[in-house]
Amino acid sequence: MAALAGNKRRILAERRVIAICFLIALGQFQYGYDSAAVAGFQSMPGFLEVYGYVDPTNPIGFNIRTDVQRLIQSLMNVGGFLAAVAIYAAHTRVSRRAGLWAGCAFGFLSISLQLGLRSLAGLYAGRLLLGVSNGFLVPYCVTYMTESAPSLLRGPIVGMSTFQTSLGALFGLLVDNYSQPYGGTASWMIPLGVMYVVPAFLSVLLLFLPDTPRFYVTQGREEAAMRAIRRLRGIRDEARLRAEVEDIRSAYLMEQEIHAGVHLSDMFKGPDLRRTLLSYGANIAGIATGVTFMAGFSVYLFVQARVGSPFAWVMISLAIALTGNMLAFPAMRYFGRRELLVVTSLLSSAMMFGMAIVYTVSGGASPGASKALVALSIVYTWVYGIGQGPVLWALGTEIPSQRLRSQTVGTASGLNFVAAWLVSFFTPYFINPDQLGWGPKYGYIWGGSNLVVGLWTFFFVPETKGRSLEQLDELFEKGVAARKFSSFVLERQLVDDHPVGSVREGNGEIKDQEAAVVHLVEKSEKK
Repeated sequence: MAALAGNKRRILAERRVIAICFLIALGQFQYGYDSAAVAGFQSMPGFLEVYGYVDPTNPIGFNIRTDVQRLIQSLMNVGGFLAAVAIYAAHTRVSRRAGLWAGCAFGFLSISLQLGLRSLAGLYAGRLLLGVSNGFLVPYCVTYMTESAPSLLRGPIVGMSTFQTSLGALFGLLVDNYSQPYGGTASWMIPLGVMYVVPAFLSVLLLFLPDTPRFYVTQGREEAAMRAIRRLRGIRDEARLRAEVEDIRSAYLMEQEIHAGVHLSDMFKGPDLRRTLLSYGANIAGIATGVTFMAGFSVYLFVQARVGSPFAWVMISLAIALTGNMLAFPAMRYFGRRELLVVTSLLSSAMMFGMAIVYTVSGGASPGASKALVALSIVYTWVYGIGQGPVLWALGTEIPSQRLRSQTVGTASGLNFVAAWLVSFFTPYFINPDQLGWGPKYGYIWGGSNLVVGLWTFFFVPETKGRSLEQLDELFEKGVAARKFSSFVLERQLVDDHPVGSVREGNGEIKDQEAAVVHLVEKSEKK
């Protein structure tokens, strides 16, 4: 009870920075909103009258050409990749606020192009620039939150980004659902116009906020860093402010020392090769779960499968997925990363195979098959939200070595963009009746890929739960097998966890701490 009361007091004491970070995370909200809203456009007669064609065989009387469909989705990923390259090239010179303002500016421009130019060229340019907008907003939102939050609350505060993405997706489908009955261009221009709210709000909000304390420290502006902490967290005590800035400065100097003399090729040498491959694997596995397919094409898939009220059912699915997002943090603490990822990957595999098998057995759309598709997709999104999404994100950032973290995470993110682009580009060929027309049978591919993710996790992914970054460095240096990570005892943890006289051999105590450490390490290595 005392611990709970203490945590509550600390949360209340930091309520200002929590509120600020929640608002900054609206950049993630835009990403979720746009992904879901545009997924809905592909099944709106008003949108298809302009960018599609009449198709009497389609349930809604219109369809969209495969090349248009693939470019609408994939150009977003191309834009995100271009933004990532720009950030990598200039990240030390651009402030967090400037990066967010750049994202807002590209957002305004992209929305205006899509609303003003009702042509495929305008649509494609708008989608590309919106990808650039999200490519700036998403990483700079996370960076601003990470560098502003106190260490105690950093995990939950950064976790707001995942919640805001899911919340944005829910609102995107909600607006689609209520604007669709208007028909004509209004049905899709209303949801698109609503997108102005996020960049407008963020642009104004940033006028009243400082940059992050860490950014000021990297520029040698320690007084500005103190003022930033005072404004963001409400701390008034000068001694505490100076101590906070000194901690940031010390960590920054240590990081500079660690990165001195580091080359990109070091990621593929010695123990770091294993860590690099695991980080890359986690980012590619995030796409292999099938979430890009479900997020970008679920409404279209439901329409082709003749599911009644497709917008409403996808909204229900996203709303239920939010409960999975909220349970992810305690689930990761209780079960651990490895166990949770294996189980949820196998469950997702079963859901995807289930969708495909139902439509294979039924011979096509039927009331029973439609109900099964809806139920299985709802379970899939919840399972992804509680396990695969948060665990793979955590693994991708935890596993790289400290001295190569920025290089590994940066290149892994680039791989993620490429994989997402491939899925967005080729999915229409599989599900569009104009091409292969597999519809829900496309689940065979994602059932198989989820199964591979589960097997990869079981054989290769170590358990990182409860391990500090320093302990992970030691475990990888020792070449500990993935299945032994959770039970392997390290010298650095034994010194703190086992005081003199607490370790027994036979009926007696080992009085010398160094001997106790050696004894327990030997026992661990024999397992």
